[in-house]
Amino acid sequence: QPFLFSRYLPKPINKKAFADLFSFLSRAMLALLLLAGISALIYSIIRYYQHTAKYPKGPRPLPFIGNLLQFDFKQQYKTFTRLGKEQNGMYTLFAPFPYVQITDFEIIKEAFVDKGEDFVGRPNNKIITEAFSFAPNAGVIHSNGDNWREQRRAAITILRDFGMGKNLMEEQVRSSIAEYLEHLSSVEDKDNVDMRWPVQVMVANIINEALFGYRYKHRDCQPLMNYVEDFNDMIESLADSKWMLLGMGFPFLHKLPILGWYTFGQFKHGMERINRYIVENVERALKDYNVEDEPTCFVQAYKQRMEGSDYLDKTNLMGSCSDFFLAGQETTTTTLRWAMLIFAKHPEIQEKLREEVHRVVGKDHIPFMADQQKMPYARACVLELQRFANILQTNVQRTAVRDVEIRGHLIPKDTWINADIHYLMANDPFFENPEEFRPERYLAEDGKTLLRDLVERTIPFSIGKRVCAGEGIARVELFLGLTSTFSHFCISPRPGYPIDFEPKPGQILLPKPQKLRIQKV
Repeated sequence: QPFLFSRYLPKPINKKAFADLFSFLSRAMLALLLLAGISALIYSIIRYYQHTAKYPKGPRPLPFIGNLLQFDFKQQYKTFTRLGKEQNGMYTLFAPFPYVQITDFEIIKEAFVDKGEDFVGRPNNKIITEAFSFAPNAGVIHSNGDNWREQRRAAITILRDFGMGKNLMEEQVRSSIAEYLEHLSSVEDKDNVDMRWPVQVMVANIINEALFGYRYKHRDCQPLMNYVEDFNDMIESLADSKWMLLGMGFPFLHKLPILGWYTFGQFKHGMERINRYIVENVERALKDYNVEDEPTCFVQAYKQRMEGSDYLDKTNLMGSCSDFFLAGQETTTTTLRWAMLIFAKHPEIQEKLREEVHRVVGKDHIPFMADQQKMPYARACVLELQRFANILQTNVQRTAVRDVEIRGHLIPKDTWINADIHYLMANDPFFENPEEFRPERYLAEDGKTLLRDLVERTIPFSIGKRVCAGEGIARVELFLGLTSTFSHFCISPRPGYPIDFEPKPGQILLPKPQKLRIQKV
């Protein structure tokens, strides 16, 4: 009978005991998971700091986000200036990737000259290779390896053939300056002159003629104006650098809605707009060109060399033209725009420069580069202008192509490294009272001899294997542009409108739009 076997049947489950057991096991499992998570986090943090300890000492980074919270995203140079004064010649920031900054001139020379072959790389970062370049590994500025060497060799050879640093290029510069001076003379309201456009067209004509074989008229340059507006929009998108740094440090953000636009899309779109100008002009220069004909510009000469080359092709041609036009046009234009404001603020320096030019070449002539040997004060003015204007917050970064030791620190392969030229020229103790604009600092007591130590430390074009390929033409433009402008015109502030030296935020430190008074001498 059933009751005889009831003692062998399972006893009813005690629901409360089961619930207590389940609750205990759940809490134990949760505690184990939490403990495992905390242990993994602690292990990751320990490993992170073991990793960061390999690099030159800098401000302590936070785990996973590095030093991003310490950045002034709108004025990076202020962050770098503060850190440069706190650190000792070389330090590492994490953004969150390691980024070595060098602020000492001797260490810069050791890295980029003595060990220059070890630091010829460029960062392989999607924003740089796809957003800020015409195409990945194309052109001169952002390319790497054998392609970079071949593009640079071809570009320098072609520009040299067209007279970079020689008489032909100098004549192109002098011709463009003559048109610029004629335009300034024709301006009706000389009490309210925006010098940006005359300077922009003058410089653009020089590089335009060298690259594409034609120049603009000052009153008929709408395509150039469109390009400049596109470029200014691009600079404004970089005014707040947090999106760029987040995009570089956290590439997965590129694929997210909305954030993808801010961390990648807006930069790529801006560069595509700028490069439309380059593509149109390259096609224009090649439209009716036969490679058997004598080339008249960089584009045609490059096309000739494409035959039988493994590296010279149309993509690299577009990339090289984009690099030269963007870098060569905007940096020189911006430096000369600052010159107008700086010299307007210092009429005594302006007058001293004018007297030297008039004494050497006369009142109504444009100097030649050969005349600079007889113009030590003018040469000092150009050097001081480049040092004081200091237009780049950061130079184009390099990377180590192999593990390298610098001053006892191992710099691992692929580490980003930057010579902080902005900091150096604004804070190097060799420049006494660097906040003052004083060309005389470059001259010896005789007023004629340039001080070699100071000249060597003035490196706006950087130094080493990756020195700016357009340095030669830029020096011609700056010397002839500066001396010719102030030889022919006296420039001064408008009454009631003091000069504002606070730059607009951006990777290039542009002066704020300001009108000036010009007077024919």
